[in-house]
Amino acid sequence: MPRGQRHDHASAGITASDGAKGFEKALFEQARAGLEVYDTDLRVLRANPAVLAMRGLPASRVIGVGLQDLDPHLPLSPIIREVMAGASPVFDRPVSTYPAADPGNRHDYAVTGYPLQEQGRSIGAASMIHEVTDQVRRQEELDLLSIARARIGSSLDAVRTAQELTEIAVPAFADAVAVDLLESVLAGEAPVGPVTDQPPMKRAGFKAQEGQYGAYPIGGTSHYAIPTPYTQALADLQPRLVESVVSARRWLANDRLRAESIRRAGAHSLIVTPLTVHGLVLGLASFYRAGAHPEPFDEEDLSLATQLAARTALCVDNARRFTREHTVATTLQRSLLPRTAPLTAAVDSSHCYLPGRYGAHWFDVLRLSSSRIGLVIGYVPGEDLLASVAMGRLRTAVTTLAAMDLPPDELLVHLDDVAQRLAREQDSDPLALLHAQPPFTASCVYLTYDPVTRRCAAASAGHVSPLVTSPQGVVSDLDVPRGAPLGHGVPYELRTTELSAGSLLSLYSDGSADRYPAEADDRVSRLREAVADASVDPAEICDAAAYKVLRGTAPEDGAALLVARTRCLAPDHVATWTFPPRPVSVREARRATRDRLAQWGLEDHVFVTDLVVSELATNVIRHAEGAIQLRLILDSTLTVEVSDDADTAPHLRHARVQDEGGRGLFLVASMTRHWGTRYEDGGKTIWAEQSLTAA
Repeated sequence: MPRGQRHDHASAGITASDGAKGFEKALFEQARAGLEVYDTDLRVLRANPAVLAMRGLPASRVIGVGLQDLDPHLPLSPIIREVMAGASPVFDRPVSTYPAADPGNRHDYAVTGYPLQEQGRSIGAASMIHEVTDQVRRQEELDLLSIARARIGSSLDAVRTAQELTEIAVPAFADAVAVDLLESVLAGEAPVGPVTDQPPMKRAGFKAQEGQYGAYPIGGTSHYAIPTPYTQALADLQPRLVESVVSARRWLANDRLRAESIRRAGAHSLIVTPLTVHGLVLGLASFYRAGAHPEPFDEEDLSLATQLAARTALCVDNARRFTREHTVATTLQRSLLPRTAPLTAAVDSSHCYLPGRYGAHWFDVLRLSSSRIGLVIGYVPGEDLLASVAMGRLRTAVTTLAAMDLPPDELLVHLDDVAQRLAREQDSDPLALLHAQPPFTASCVYLTYDPVTRRCAAASAGHVSPLVTSPQGVVSDLDVPRGAPLGHGVPYELRTTELSAGSLLSLYSDGSADRYPAEADDRVSRLREAVADASVDPAEICDAAAYKVLRGTAPEDGAALLVARTRCLAPDHVATWTFPPRPVSVREARRATRDRLAQWGLEDHVFVTDLVVSELATNVIRHAEGAIQLRLILDSTLTVEVSDDADTAPHLRHARVQDEGGRGLFLVASMTRHWGTRYEDGGKTIWAEQSLTAA
């Protein structure tokens, strides 16, 4: 401005007061936020164009009107009353409306109310209203997606995952949601590409407002009619938005059952989203809106539904993969376990096996020498397939070690070596490191039972003790110290007990016992009830256990039960002699053997048995010390046992032409079915078993 030139409000013809009022009016009229002023009776004194647009009313129907009469268009009276009563402002109070001009769309506002005072006296109030519909909707979408990420896929169960989607989306996003999955996917099979036919779909999840139900129950099977938005979405893998179901009656005619369900629920808008992973179809999710959501689905809703479906599809595929792996693991486990219990003179046995979702159980009934029997049960925690493979290797090791006639405590020591080797292999496996496998471990209990002496010898490697039911019905724990699990390199303690004939041995394995001890204790209590009657057939006991013990609380990690009723060989089926260690005793042993075979009607087996007795008795005289103890056991086979006080064992070898000895054990092995050596306290026993049906 040039020097000396004056330019002020007065020279321009505008007073300072007039200028302020002009700015005030411009601000009031042009503000994007809604502005209203009220008197003490809550009548509208002034309203700017923005708030009139929010109300959808002209100024003539707002100015001078009581605020309560305007609430149907924008409910502000509760907020302004609160402001007037408390004489303090209220900030950003949320308000939602469904305008008469657009009843299908919700509008959201943030309302701030101010009290107006003059010289300490209330003269009215004012409000500032910001429309935050987009922000609120976006935040709701983000919140829903956050909840979906946290809750969908909480378990590796496809049906549960589908139901989780419905629980999240109703009522926050839709009035009803249905999820259908391909039957093949639920079985663990690989998903397929775009679907152009009518494959069977199983209803995996459904939720609607109270009192409503879907066209098909959960678990029900259906086929989608062609053409409908459902089949179109399956064919091109693109979601479908049906803003108005009423205008889409043409395709509804192709699917009358679903059309009736839609009509009954009053659904007016629909979104269909295929559940896909890498362009492969898992199933379909359908979202419906009815009375509780008057606004129809729009493109933004379609985007949200697609994101929810993508999250669900990923979790369903994870569940499918787990189901497939679990199916393979379960099949592998069953193939590695005995199909039927062997018929033995020592026990009458049966088993019950329930595969779990984690780990692998194994059990076995093993024939041992001299009509004895070995019973074993164990558990390997870990991922299904890895645990199943480890279980198979341990079971094979137990079978091999049991064939060596090792006592239970020594057998577990050798089995512990196998477990340590498995642990080292796992530690060096890159895949195990990638999947963060826990350290390898396993539990096992092994026992032997002799039907001649009725002695039961047992040892435990971190496994619960078997139950014993006396013939009188008294159930107790077999007194077996629970040692460390396999893989820890510690010795195990042997415990020997004499059992009455007709006792019931119950070996069980509960994979969830360590994680859920209370539930496991409850199952054991019911198991004690199931095995309380020792006279019941073991197969019936296993059937009862499957229904009574596991009902409602089946262990998540599976369970196994092996039940065996003990028997005792009749005294006239066992013959025992003791001879002095001199050559003439060999002839006396053969004579006693021939006499007993004649009593048993086994004259056809005299030649082979004579040879076996001669060779084994002669070996005692030549290579051992003490008396010759001879025992014959008649069962389904004929067993010859010769015992002495020495701890050295003969070895089978092929004698050369010029050798004068070394052919005895070779002949024994050639003419009998099995032979072997068993070490006991204070000596050893060499035995040979003949088949009675082969002679």
